[in-house]
Amino acid sequence: MEDARPVSYRAFSGSADWTYNARKESRDDYGPGFSLLYGALRGLEVGGRVRYVTSPGSNANRGVSSGDIQLHALYGVTTETAALPAVAVRMGVEFPTGLDSKGTDLHVGLLATHSFDPVRLHVNALWMHLGDTRSNERKDRWEGIAGLDWTVGRAGRTDTLLVADADLRSNPLEGGKAILSLEGGVRQRIGAQTILFFGAGTSLFGETDRVKVRLRTGISYMY
Repeated sequence: MEDARPVSYRAFSGSADWTYNARKESRDDYGPGFSLLYGALRGLEVGGRVRYVTSPGSNANRGVSSGDIQLHALYGVTTETAALPAVAVRMGVEFPTGLDSKGTDLHVGLLATHSFDPVRLHVNALWMHLGDTRSNERKDRWEGIAGLDWTVGRAGRTDTLLVADADLRSNPLEGGKAILSLEGGVRQRIGAQTILFFGAGTSLFGETDRVKVRLRTGISYMY
């Protein structure tokens, strides 16, 4: 789930996390992820990210890369008003720099965010076109995410943020059922510019070795 509002002009935001996936049939995997965002212009965010996972061969079949570098640009089309949401377009390219990678992939997304104080609603619609696939893989894939975050605690304080989302995406394999995942978590501000986050989720159907439990924890810093 992504916010439709780009990072502020000339601001940097970096994050690092560790993710563990407990799968059916004991095919667990885990690994770190890193991302960096920059407000290149007013309303324009650029950034990059990379994630590493164990079992890169089987994860590549699920559409999860290990070591591929993803670069993106996020442009805010509209700013949020009392009646209308913030809307942004996201364009990205994923390069085959990792293990068991094949071709260069294109990512396109449309994001929307609207506030209903103290709750914010987020909707993401994403499409990915793979540059190279195996015979049983889908070349074009889609994903839809709906989620929300809300502040808790004393009025006017935004130190603690609860998040939850539902993710429905096409199966990477031809003929496979769509994959539905649910996730929830908390983000806790521990300084003016530092946030700790923790999340847990599960996949309800769509894969024979689906994720029973996904745990993720990390830290982000903005300056």
